[in-house]
Amino acid sequence: MKKYFKNFKISLKLKIAFLFVLLVITMMATVTYIYTIREVKLRVDQVKLRMELLAKNIATIRSVETEDWEVYQSYIDLQIEVNPDIVYIAIFDESNELKAHSLNTQWIEVDSEQMSRMEQINIVLRLDQRQLADDSQQDLESKSVNIIIGEQNLGIVKVGFSLIDLNDEMKKNLNRNFQLALLFTLLAIIVSYFISMKVVKPLNSLNQAMVKISEGDLQQELHIDSRDEIGDMAETFNFMTQGLWEKQLIEKFGRELGFTLSVEKISELITKRLTEALNGDKGFLLLREKNELSNFQFAYSYPEFKKSGVTVPRNPRMCKFFLSTRQPLSRDKFTQHTVFINNIEKVTSLEQNSLITPIIINEEVIGIFILKRNDRESVFSENEKQFLKTLINQAGMAIENAMLLNELTEQERLKRELEIARMVQSSLLPQTEPPANSLDIDGICIPATEIGGDYFDYFPLDENNLGVVIADVTGKGASAAFYMAVVKGIMLSLTPIFKSPKELLIELNKRLYSTMDRKIFVTMIYGIFNLKNKTLKFARAGHNGLIIKNKHKSVIKNHVPPGIGLGLEQGNIFDKTIAEKEINFHQGDAFIFYTDGITEAMNSDRVEFSEEKLIQIISESNGTSSKQIREKIINEINSFVKEAPQHDDITMVTISAT
Repeated sequence: MKKYFKNFKISLKLKIAFLFVLLVITMMATVTYIYTIREVKLRVDQVKLRMELLAKNIATIRSVETEDWEVYQSYIDLQIEVNPDIVYIAIFDESNELKAHSLNTQWIEVDSEQMSRMEQINIVLRLDQRQLADDSQQDLESKSVNIIIGEQNLGIVKVGFSLIDLNDEMKKNLNRNFQLALLFTLLAIIVSYFISMKVVKPLNSLNQAMVKISEGDLQQELHIDSRDEIGDMAETFNFMTQGLWEKQLIEKFGRELGFTLSVEKISELITKRLTEALNGDKGFLLLREKNELSNFQFAYSYPEFKKSGVTVPRNPRMCKFFLSTRQPLSRDKFTQHTVFINNIEKVTSLEQNSLITPIIINEEVIGIFILKRNDRESVFSENEKQFLKTLINQAGMAIENAMLLNELTEQERLKRELEIARMVQSSLLPQTEPPANSLDIDGICIPATEIGGDYFDYFPLDENNLGVVIADVTGKGASAAFYMAVVKGIMLSLTPIFKSPKELLIELNKRLYSTMDRKIFVTMIYGIFNLKNKTLKFARAGHNGLIIKNKHKSVIKNHVPPGIGLGLEQGNIFDKTIAEKEINFHQGDAFIFYTDGITEAMNSDRVEFSEEKLIQIISESNGTSSKQIREKIINEINSFVKEAPQHDDITMVTISAT
């Protein structure tokens, strides 16, 4: 039964209808009580009070002292005539013998119009003794007052009066109110239906969109024209899904760019993906010529690709303009550069809503991307322009890398430079594990190329505290290694000063933001082990979580405190987002710091190794040293990827509490 009620669900429509009906019933019940029941009761009380006063007036007639009961008769007959609600008036002596009476025959059903006095007496006595039909009992009330002279009780006056009119009025009003209640209930159900449709319809749309998102389809948008909380919810949902979709597309785009170093293939990929992502109808890519740096050459167009030898002069004035704006620009922004626009229109005609976006790498304009929509009324929004800029920046790095590899003819010199950079990078990483009582430490970095962007290090702060850091610089090659060296240098200067991982990362972010290229950012986890108190304080800046295996509780948990990457913004958001976490550890606990090169390692079927598989391997490593845990993870990754090339650095620090 409990399971049945647990699975039993009541729809929101039914709840709204029930609420409206309950409201109507409550209101009608209140109105009925106040304006019908209570009002009629007040009138009944007034009638009773009036009859009681009449009885008192009759009882005060002083002629009773003469024992002349007949003197009452004319008075009570008069009262019957002027008070049509009175049914009878009866006066009894102290022996309870009826001495005077008057009967209103209009309330009595008799066989003949004329009744004898004895018949009247008999009826009065029956009425006084309430010998009535059951359905008439509530229609007759009576009031009695003793006839007292001095201290002597000479008899009693009884006045019987009818409540039929008041009771009938109450019944009539109750019946009318019941009918109104039915009508209002019907109206409430109708109104609640339309209101529930107004509320439930967008919620159903939201639910359906969420189901599709859970299935991996992030291109969901709610079209709800409602200026209330539901409309706000729809806007928030659309903003969220747009952000998730853009993030997914950026990650996918980055992975696709990483699989080729061919300028031609990268040009095709960039043109297609950017045109599709921005809902454009046509996309054109112009790149700096290989041997002639003063021209842009046609590279690719989408959806129709036709080889063309058209070039566009790459004049310094135009490049300076692009470097000053660094934004996707519409045609009307080039009023001072008509020559450039005329040259562009040799490649394709431009509409007012067409976007021209420079591809800038290392303060050099290496290409131009042109995006068009056939509908002249369809203007690109500011959000779309910013998204295009982000994709262009990502694409520019891939183009630059591909161009470098294609343009470099001195392979030996490149090899020597890369080897030197590899040696520098290797020298920046710890050569030995730090001495730390009660901690077994092992670290490894396997770069995907000769120069990687992953970094880890140890910082002995004092005899009781050891700092451990792991980081991932975006990108590959010399630039990643360079920023890795920058990060290490700043860390060496900050670790002796800041005893809080959170405060250190806040300061590190400020320094990197003023130093690094805007296209580069760093993810990091930095923690401080207190060997005396057996605690770990750590903070995360957009990095993978810290996996901790609790031997005592046999629990593995991936700790992911909030925090965004280093160097993304100057600190307003970073400082508010980042949080510090502190945990206690015990002997046998294990800590795994790692980069995404482990969880995103792919086999030939492009299936990723995954975080779940990593956690499973760690859970099976009971009672092993840090080195054994690391070797087991690396062996499992190698068995998983087999012959597939390594596409990202593999970096990991494993620590066991001894």
